[in-house]
Amino acid sequence: MDDTVLVLGGGVAGLSVARSLQLVGRRVAIIDPLPSPGGASFGNGGFISPDSFMPGAQPGMLRSLPGWLRDPLGPLAIDPGYVWRALPWFMRWLKEGRLDRMTRLAHGIHALHAPALREWRRLLGPDLYHRYIREEGEVILGDTQPAGSAFEVEQRLTARFGLDVDILSRADIERLYPEISDCVRFGLLKRGNAHTVSPGGVNAALAENIVAEGGSFHRERVLKLIPEGDRWLVLTSTGNHRARDVVVACGVWSNQLLKPLALDIPLESQRGYHVMLPNDQVEIGLPFIHRGRGIGLTPMLEGLRVAGTVEFSGVDGVPNEKRADQALYHARQLFPGLTGKPLSLWTGQRPATPDTLPVVGGVPNRPGLWLCFGHGAYGMTGAPPSGRLLAELITSQPTFIDAATYAPTRF
Repeated sequence: MDDTVLVLGGGVAGLSVARSLQLVGRRVAIIDPLPSPGGASFGNGGFISPDSFMPGAQPGMLRSLPGWLRDPLGPLAIDPGYVWRALPWFMRWLKEGRLDRMTRLAHGIHALHAPALREWRRLLGPDLYHRYIREEGEVILGDTQPAGSAFEVEQRLTARFGLDVDILSRADIERLYPEISDCVRFGLLKRGNAHTVSPGGVNAALAENIVAEGGSFHRERVLKLIPEGDRWLVLTSTGNHRARDVVVACGVWSNQLLKPLALDIPLESQRGYHVMLPNDQVEIGLPFIHRGRGIGLTPMLEGLRVAGTVEFSGVDGVPNEKRADQALYHARQLFPGLTGKPLSLWTGQRPATPDTLPVVGGVPNRPGLWLCFGHGAYGMTGAPPSGRLLAELITSQPTFIDAATYAPTRF
């Protein structure tokens, strides 16, 4: 494996890095205990959002936080037993929500997200791209029109970035969603956004591309990274692997490998849920996100996916199926016609940084150790451009965006 790059993690981030490396002539092997896709790469809402750039932390959220936590149907929940462990991360998250900091972060998110569809096309090829990805736009809904400094910044940056966004009237909303409740009074159409009709399918197709081009998969659990001079020993549940270049793309589990190396990235698990419903109950003109309710609805090949909510309970926290019930409750508030029984429910963990930007780059004083994780709710959008960026760094090519914005050293 002299020239082979070992990629630890077979989710959308690891797959994007591996395929990007192949496209610049490097051999790759992926190590993951699960077949691709696993975790959040399988169960996400399917949104691919080049025109989304606002960070998670925004001015005024500190005032909203107590109300969200008291509301059992709110978009955010924290396991009471996990509050103190999550507190340092939350303090950094709130600090990132200052108006000046938020604006700078928005530029970094936009630079990474803007080429997302082009990068998906490059990784998949035209046939698979058109099979799984729909460039139809995305709608943002709300019961009331947003207000405040964060929304003003969003409008100003939308114009500065030249994005194609329309404000929808109530009549426009009804044309897209004829059976929607009259509680919804605000809508934005983001024409530059897209979605996949099967997150699992598109990631599996990407994995097949990697294998077809000579990549290999090892179904093993990585236990430890051990430096050996100019190489790395990857100790797994069933063997040893050695390589000069190793990419950690293990999502929320990345810190488990990095902490023994005296690296501690501020990374938290934002557990999310989805419920699958039959596709024929209501008419959904375009996939949408309802910001106030913290859910999104996406028509997929397997059914109508209701995804969302954010729960902090740690990597080892026990799933709370009531959070899935909460997402379904809000979906039925929006569409009373959604009376059918759920086909399935799912939960997975999004790897989130306090500043919403992923961690992409090399580790100082650790030659050959590379990181790619922390995309939060934007994995399907940010992972393909991140894969290209990291491949350019590993092969010492000029990078298409400023790599320092996403480097581990920013922490």
